[in-house]
Amino acid sequence: MNKEMIDSLLKTITDMSDEVKDIQTSGYRLDEHVTDIEMRINDIGLGLSGLQRDIRNIDRDVTTVIDKLLEKNSQTNQS
Repeated sequence: MNKEMIDSLLKTITDMSDEVKDIQTSGYRLDEHVTDIEMRINDIGLGLSGLQRDIRNIDRDVTTVIDKLLEKNSQTNQS
């Protein structure tokens, strides 16, 4: 191998090393994005659980109101 070939090989290795570093950096950023998305999904899940609880409470309250109205209507009709 002559000097030019060695220099060319060294440049190629250096360029490839830079590309590997860029890929690693992109991988780290991708991991950060995935972690952020996972946290958002968990937050949405918690929000949906809260909404389900609220809907159950509303349903229970509406049922109570309807039962009271039916009871009052039944008492009015019996009088």
